[in-house]
Amino acid sequence: MSTASEVATIATQSTCDRLELILKRDAASQPLLGAMLAIEVDFTDGDTEVALGAVTAIETVNPLMDARGAMASHLAVDSSTPIRASQDNRRVIVKVEAVFRGRGSQWRRWSTTLSNSPATGTGVRLLDQELADVLMSDARDAGYLGTLRGPGSVLVPMTLPHYATDRGAVHIGLFGQSGSGKSAFAAYFVSTMMRHEKMAFLVADPQGQWSREHGLPISLQGVASALGRQVIVARISQSLRLQKDAPLFLRLLQEAGFFRLLAFGASADENMAAARAAFADALSRTAEVEAACHTGDWTEAASADLLTYLLDVLHTILPTGTVYAGREQQERVAATIYRPEFDSRGEPLEQRLAARLPAGALDQDGQHKFDQLLEVFAALHQLWGPFNPAGLAEIADGTAPEDLDKSYRRTPVWGVLTTALRPPENSPAPLVILDLSADVTAGTKAAEILDSKSVKARIMRQIVGTIKRVGQSEFSAGRTLNALWLTDEAWEWAGPVDSRTQSDAQIELSNEFAAAARDVRKFGIGMGFITQSITSIRDDIWRQLGVVFAGYGLHDQADVKKLAGKISDAHVALYRATPPPAATGRYVWTCIGGQITGLSLGTNPVFLEVFTDPALWLHHNEQWITDLRARYLHCLPDGDRGGRLTAIPGRPVSGDRTVRTHTSLLDVREAPTSAAVMAAFARPRTPGHVAPAGPGKSGRWAAAAADGEPPF
Repeated sequence: MSTASEVATIATQSTCDRLELILKRDAASQPLLGAMLAIEVDFTDGDTEVALGAVTAIETVNPLMDARGAMASHLAVDSSTPIRASQDNRRVIVKVEAVFRGRGSQWRRWSTTLSNSPATGTGVRLLDQELADVLMSDARDAGYLGTLRGPGSVLVPMTLPHYATDRGAVHIGLFGQSGSGKSAFAAYFVSTMMRHEKMAFLVADPQGQWSREHGLPISLQGVASALGRQVIVARISQSLRLQKDAPLFLRLLQEAGFFRLLAFGASADENMAAARAAFADALSRTAEVEAACHTGDWTEAASADLLTYLLDVLHTILPTGTVYAGREQQERVAATIYRPEFDSRGEPLEQRLAARLPAGALDQDGQHKFDQLLEVFAALHQLWGPFNPAGLAEIADGTAPEDLDKSYRRTPVWGVLTTALRPPENSPAPLVILDLSADVTAGTKAAEILDSKSVKARIMRQIVGTIKRVGQSEFSAGRTLNALWLTDEAWEWAGPVDSRTQSDAQIELSNEFAAAARDVRKFGIGMGFITQSITSIRDDIWRQLGVVFAGYGLHDQADVKKLAGKISDAHVALYRATPPPAATGRYVWTCIGGQITGLSLGTNPVFLEVFTDPALWLHHNEQWITDLRARYLHCLPDGDRGGRLTAIPGRPVSGDRTVRTHTSLLDVREAPTSAAVMAAFARPRTPGHVAPAGPGKSGRWAAAAADGEPPF
């Protein structure tokens, strides 16, 4: 090891994992706190160990300036007594984090401690790029996120492997307060992990940031597309078709206040549950659904037809007491469906009295009430339907459903997830972004419903369950998946359970996430959670995390305590000394966990200053990007002939063949989710409506069926 670059020498009290150094005078002005140093120790067998460690503390020592020393009283009287700074010494503490063993240019990762404590006087140097490259010469497929904290700008090779290995998947946590650069770090991290071409990426995007790429320094979708990956951006409200699940549909209706519109009481949870059970049974009766809706599949029925059918079913069973035992409550709900025809004694009402009563939803003059119910009903029913809002608008304008192409149809969630998790042999794995945001700027009831936390939570729970089932299916067949599944704003969906502030839907989703964290690693699925604090996710999920990225701002005592459970107190102190990005423009991340980079082993962290210039990221990752573009030239977007990327590409546009789920509709002709569009999934009401023709059949749909009216 050259002595020219030495900055310190080994002092006494050094051990195999903790070094005490005396800083050389000419290094006293260098910013060394957090810097990584290297020391070389020779052994009699001819091998050498190179230990790397971060500077965790620096202390200035000058016996002449000691308040308890002989000079103290003189200095107290005459501060002009000449004391030279050259008499200062600096005591430096280094925590050993990684040890490499070998000789010449052949090095292997060895341990987290030296095999023997080094001799005093042994030189210590700053880790430079030359030595880092020699030690990491086997990391041929490494990517780069940034440089080591401290002087030297040493590139940190990220060696986190894909999940189709014997070690399987690892779960990841990404934490930092607002302004710490969480989204930017996540974008760079996922882009760098794309060097593993068979590793799929799923992003649960509750607010739409990832689909629109708002605030991201690079286009994740553009990078994926330029690497030949299929890009699937599916907004739940626009393009994704949920798996058929009648209980979920009916539960969402309750969450959205549908039963309140039918005059169910404020504390009528048991009664609403009974109504849901009756509706679920009705939806399972294929023949009756077919007679009412011209299709036996309730997901493909026109919303108004299906609503009419279910309201007739409810009106028919109310007198049986299965929903409400009390007659008064039965009559109250029944009156929202049909105007009463009998008084409390069972006598027919006089025509003049009946005319004064409000019309029910299925009465001839009850269009307003029916539309109120339909606005809620259709907003949720369409999530299971075959057509997206743009398609519904086309149907409302008179286009026959069979004439609509695939761009107007929803894509089944099972198909999207299996496409991502089972990529073709000759293609890289896709990037899938599931956008759960709603267009709240539209100010419609549908947008309000779909933006509800409870509704989102129930939809996300189905997606979590679907991912688990796909993983279980592959695992049972003897195959292991290879996917990283990220959830943004995890505090809302995977946080500690609190029945005082959370809905049942949020609690059930949090429990589902916790169960998934225990189960899916063996399937080759790693879960990632992005949130502002460690305490904002559940303890049982925190304990499952194998990799943690901690950005600025985790200074709450509870967060610090959790960090201290994974890294040493010295490293916690070093984390807390990280400067705020808002003041410095530097984004330092503490990277905790094995396999992140070979420059630190075990649970010892690496302090990484992340790139802030996309051009730097592209430059330092150029080799593997160019190699993958050549390998998957046949998968690149139209017009892209491969070769070296000179700039980060933008988001794919509608003409790119990498966009397979027609999510470009979100950009070029996103349909308004108005009541009129919701009603497009419903045939216009038949004039001249009469009372029910029989049990479970209304005059409206019975007449429509007799006329042979098409289902839309």
